[in-house]
Amino acid sequence: MRVFESLDAIPEHEFSGGTAVAIGKFDGVHLGHQMLLQRIFDVGAARGTDPVVFTFANNPLSFLRPELCPEPLMSKAQRLDVLAAEGVSSCVMVPFDADLAAVSAEDFVSQVLVGQLRVRHLCVGNDFRFGHGGTGDPVLLVQLGEELGFSVEVIGDVEDDALGKVSSSRVRAAIVQGDVASAARMLGRPTEVRGTVVRGDARGRELGFPTANLGGPLEGLVPADGVYAGWATVGDQTYAAAISVGANVTFDPDGESRVEAYLLDFAANIYGEEIAISFVERLRGMAAFATVDALVTRMHDDVRETRTLLGQ
Repeated sequence: MRVFESLDAIPEHEFSGGTAVAIGKFDGVHLGHQMLLQRIFDVGAARGTDPVVFTFANNPLSFLRPELCPEPLMSKAQRLDVLAAEGVSSCVMVPFDADLAAVSAEDFVSQVLVGQLRVRHLCVGNDFRFGHGGTGDPVLLVQLGEELGFSVEVIGDVEDDALGKVSSSRVRAAIVQGDVASAARMLGRPTEVRGTVVRGDARGRELGFPTANLGGPLEGLVPADGVYAGWATVGDQTYAAAISVGANVTFDPDGESRVEAYLLDFAANIYGEEIAISFVERLRGMAAFATVDALVTRMHDDVRETRTLLGQ
């Protein structure tokens, strides 16, 4: 996937054949975002134009109203990886800064979308706002499209039969509550946290469950404290895993919160390697056990339940 990290990085004739553009924050790249992507793929194929994603390296709120800006669902690198996996071939991911915030809605369309991206078809969500002061909306886009020669498609809310409207804020709420199964339904894949394997206190190894401890800074929104069934990917290999999020309250109730994973049927040394943890389902909350034997018994139960859930 080609990534342009500034408007100046786009060569003058890069999109001379015209483009079908999807614009949005794409935080999470959830099912609603995937609907936008599918439309620019379809239109691009039908009209012979390049499908292009236009997004921001940072949430515009982080510049405009940082006190209101939510924690992102994923890092910039994770977002690019998922967009590439969805089939995006060209992505413009620019920082939202003072210069961009000062551009009027009309100038953004005429100078950026038409002037640089050569847009022929534009796809946006029904809540899309743009331009200085957020004055631009889908109604203005349709008007400008008629004047400047591009079509506009406004995509309505995507609804899950059981969960209702799919949105980044609802995915975030589910993850924060530990409801990773609902988050996965809205994302179309399990939510993921990435980090580097670091040395811990080796207590898991002493108990017969050696864990991979994730060091920071972590990429991705960490779910609520608890024990989860999921997957751990190291290099090009993926393993079933029982995952713990939180402090080890049996031994150190005031200890630091951490993410650690026991990889099933795995015994290699992976200190210093990058690891991606995908959360499939929450098994239970964190609990302090009266004895070590009680904790070990529960850990065996967690592993058995993980195997069952993941078909291992």
